[in-house]
Amino acid sequence: MRAGLSGERWRAAVFADPLLASIKAVSAGLAQHDDWPGLDTLNRLAARSGLTNARGLPLRFVAQTVRRGQLDYERHILETGEVPTRPHNWHDLFNALIWLSFPRSKATLNALQCAALAQRGAPGRRPPLSDAATLFDESGLVLVAPDECLAAALRARRWREAFVTRRAEWAGARCYVFGHALLEKALAPFPAMTGKCLSLCLSPSQPSEAALSAIIDAHVAACWSQGVIRRPADLFPVPVLGIPGLWPANAAPTFYDDTRVFRP
Repeated sequence: MRAGLSGERWRAAVFADPLLASIKAVSAGLAQHDDWPGLDTLNRLAARSGLTNARGLPLRFVAQTVRRGQLDYERHILETGEVPTRPHNWHDLFNALIWLSFPRSKATLNALQCAALAQRGAPGRRPPLSDAATLFDESGLVLVAPDECLAAALRARRWREAFVTRRAEWAGARCYVFGHALLEKALAPFPAMTGKCLSLCLSPSQPSEAALSAIIDAHVAACWSQGVIRRPADLFPVPVLGIPGLWPANAAPTFYDDTRVFRP
């Protein structure tokens, strides 16, 4: 994806970008149309998949008519199954497509946020668990690889090891974008674009795409429901444009010399 595709104009071509592989299954039908997908379209997809929130209520996308704080927004989804969605808005469209792609994970994060935000102390300050959930919901990544070698190097900020020395290993690994804000940033990518990552040990070539999405969904939901993630530091940062195959310029090893992006 390249600069110039941002804004409210509908550009179905954006779904061909490898950064959007995580929503490929649900966006395939949308890419065949020239019109912006409205609430009716999104709700048909939700009903077809039998989407529900953490309380088992049918999930529906509804027009956002009032501004809500984060707790009110999360509570509304949990109590009604309605996800407020602004029309002709990339951020909210990507949020809907992540709900459609990873419904268990999104439902788990919604319920977790409601519980965590209700217990916060000083007004305007989120507890660490809520901060971590917000970061992942907005900017999350899932690294799927046969072992933990790449994840360990990334977690330790050993950038050249992860992206240069072990570059061949990325042929058997993939990063799936979970955060809808990160998908929006991909409309006009920039070097410092960073995801907050979880890892999953699995060869991505083994299951089908649909099966892999379900496995990722179950894994992410379990990480949050079982308390694997409790604070932002439990997620490791990944400069997205450094991932081999996602950005032509990173074919040169010198791409990783920029310490403003690949910080020690």
